[in-house]
Amino acid sequence: MDTVHLCIAVDNNYRLPLLALVNSVYKNSAAHKYIIHILFTGLSQQYRDKLVKKYAGTNLSFDFTDMSKYEFDFHGLDMQHWTRAIFYRIMIPEIFKDYQRILYIDGDTLVLQDLFKFFNMEMGDDKIVSMVVDRFSYKSRIPFLKTANYFNSGMILFDIKKCREFGFSDKCTRWIFDNPDMAKFPDQDAINVICDGKIERVNNMYNKQFATNDTVKLDNKPVIVHFLSAIKPWMKNAPIKYSAIYRKYIPCIFDRLCVLFKQILFNSRYFIYHEKYTMVLKQTKITEQVKYYAFNIKIWTRTISKNKTDLITILKNNRDQLKCS
Repeated sequence: MDTVHLCIAVDNNYRLPLLALVNSVYKNSAAHKYIIHILFTGLSQQYRDKLVKKYAGTNLSFDFTDMSKYEFDFHGLDMQHWTRAIFYRIMIPEIFKDYQRILYIDGDTLVLQDLFKFFNMEMGDDKIVSMVVDRFSYKSRIPFLKTANYFNSGMILFDIKKCREFGFSDKCTRWIFDNPDMAKFPDQDAINVICDGKIERVNNMYNKQFATNDTVKLDNKPVIVHFLSAIKPWMKNAPIKYSAIYRKYIPCIFDRLCVLFKQILFNSRYFIYHEKYTMVLKQTKITEQVKYYAFNIKIWTRTISKNKTDLITILKNNRDQLKCS
């Protein structure tokens, strides 16, 4: 297959991550043609048009599918920590039934090498998808689900024909519906149970998983980097060094600097000045934080309260209680 069909599922909260991911594909995969299929909800037409225009004339082209037309009724499932987007990957064999293969990757990933060779890898006759073992959950989920192994659903290479013959989408959907109490990671658990014995295990370089407290080492350059923790590398509370590789792929310089600046403020040494003050400052607007750091002011903790977070007002009204360095 000469063209790599890459699928990403996102909602409106993942506009910046989508840009970074697409940019990483562009920078590291220029030798082959890619069609990026985006399963979305909430992305405006203006945003989509800008994305297409930005990469017009390159090796990337785009195909958008609005997922709001699909109904996902999983009665009894705890959706406190999930969005509908996690179920989109289950529908891939039905949405892309006319394709031979689709490579799905999560929106919190970066692509650091060309995916062409992996996309065309050999898959066993009895295997319908290729995945990487879940680094963090396999020890706990294998005995609970009674599977031979436990894989992470952040990267799935689908053999579409085999999946459709197997009834992948219907079986996974039914399992989630019938087992809401077991589905801690709904789509991932369903795929592992339903496809047990039918998953081709591949090297973890194709879904290199990192948590926030990890040191992101790229000595043996992985193909796909996956940021698993709830604290994502584009968030202000992400460690600066942890996010360094990610910021590199944010295409807009202004967005990149904004992410970096917010992380510098959040991780500044002044946040350890006093626990009470730290809690208050984190609740203030970014403009108020900038005012504080710009003037390098240490404020006596007695002037800070949850009902008084306007730092400029504090400066004017409490000069005798301030120390300026």
